[in-house]
Amino acid sequence: MNNSKIEAEREAQIILNYFKAKDYISAEVKAKKLIKKFPNFQALYNLLGLCLQSQKKFQEAIKYYKIAIQNNPNFFVAINNLGLTYYNMYDLKNAQHYYERAIEINPKFTHPISNLGNVKKELNNYEEAIKCYKLALSIDNKLYIVIHNLGMAYQALGKFEESKKYFESVLKINSKFTRADRSLSMSLKYDINNPHLKIMKNKIKDQSLNDFQKIELHFGLGKAYEDIKNYKKSFENYKLGNKIKRDSIKYQINDDVKLFENIKNSFSSIDFQNLENIGNKSNKMIFILGMPRSGTTLVEQIIANHKSVYGAGELRDLTQIIRKNFLVNNKIKFPEKFNIKDQNFFSNMGTKYLENLDRYNTNKNYITDKAPLNFKWIGLVKLILPKSKIIHCTRDPKDTCLSLFKNFFEGELNFSYNLEEAAKYYKLYQNLMKYWKQLLPDFIYNISYEKLVENQEFESKKLLDFCNLDWDKNCLTFYRNKRGIVTASFAQARKPIYKNSVKSWQNYKNELLPMFKILEK
Repeated sequence: MNNSKIEAEREAQIILNYFKAKDYISAEVKAKKLIKKFPNFQALYNLLGLCLQSQKKFQEAIKYYKIAIQNNPNFFVAINNLGLTYYNMYDLKNAQHYYERAIEINPKFTHPISNLGNVKKELNNYEEAIKCYKLALSIDNKLYIVIHNLGMAYQALGKFEESKKYFESVLKINSKFTRADRSLSMSLKYDINNPHLKIMKNKIKDQSLNDFQKIELHFGLGKAYEDIKNYKKSFENYKLGNKIKRDSIKYQINDDVKLFENIKNSFSSIDFQNLENIGNKSNKMIFILGMPRSGTTLVEQIIANHKSVYGAGELRDLTQIIRKNFLVNNKIKFPEKFNIKDQNFFSNMGTKYLENLDRYNTNKNYITDKAPLNFKWIGLVKLILPKSKIIHCTRDPKDTCLSLFKNFFEGELNFSYNLEEAAKYYKLYQNLMKYWKQLLPDFIYNISYEKLVENQEFESKKLLDFCNLDWDKNCLTFYRNKRGIVTASFAQARKPIYKNSVKSWQNYKNELLPMFKILEK
């Protein structure tokens, strides 16, 4: 081995150490310098791609992965990483293409096989996702993250006994992968003698656990203690888990205050009553929105059981399109005044949104998008897809905020880890919805979670009527729907309607007084 190659590999190892220490900026700077010195050292392009990807500099990461692949078309590790970058950008078509290409080059490389499973899951194709996970495990049966993904797929399909089996397998391989403890807790109904409760109680005492491992356990314990009606210990654990998480993130509710003000200022100048020729005129979309934990999953399950409707779940597409068109200094900001005369701008956004949904390959007449936080974008939906239906789910604010606090979300619901912040965000949401309802009174249908569980058939008929859908009795047996559910409501949506969640805040009322004060202002 010549001296320059030895030097390049030694320097690359230093960069890798920075990367492993999560000092991505230093790793990026050093990798770029080293590439100038050793432009033919292909592993560097892949390493630089990883550093950029970890900083969410996705376009730049793609550039360097493509250089690596151009120089070595069989560089399957870089090809898989390129697929992962596209996946993180929610470009599922390109992600699938590169994963399949990596598998073709090296059929024994498990990363792209399990990553392809993740794409299939995003496409609501759970059976295919399960096949991918099982194929990866047939090559290496100790891949505990893949086993966990398999358990999550079965859990989303309502096959809770299967999911339990896989979560338990994960914990046998790696007892410190506490994500599986929390996942298992969601598939179990605990009694006081449940062995998993005892395991979690002992495990939380382990001083070697990091903060993220503790968070998962605290949420698992919160659920277990709630099941056995020990609400004091349940709340203690939810509070500890939320506090650790809240301390780990940078979030200022004032950023949301500014965004909501910006939204109202931007759309106030538009005369919605006199907009005829704007947006894509498709009537395909039904948006189900509101605060997270307000009944959006239940409403989608009811509508998606209709013969004419495809339930797509929580989609990121609308937010992605908004970020692409209205991002200023890495924050969404709408213009002070929209140029309504630029009709192509709005119709192109609507068309792009609908084209993205071709990935579901459905022949149904209507598609639901139940991303709750789309409530922020109702005015824009009216401009880009004016014939859409908007269903706004409401629920008792006390139950909603408590439910946010009790569920650890995969997404970025940063306001949910502190009860006072959750209550403040709820007030912002309430104020914005009042604004939308005044601005677009006929565009939005309000449905109350409490009324729906009290009188399911009556409320379901009104709901379908608003959507211009004929009555379909299958909507009453929504829990038989085999579609995957990946929200925090996956268990409830597999059962007939029940009323246990109404006024659930009463079990914790003594702990919630500061939250109540804010909500009642």
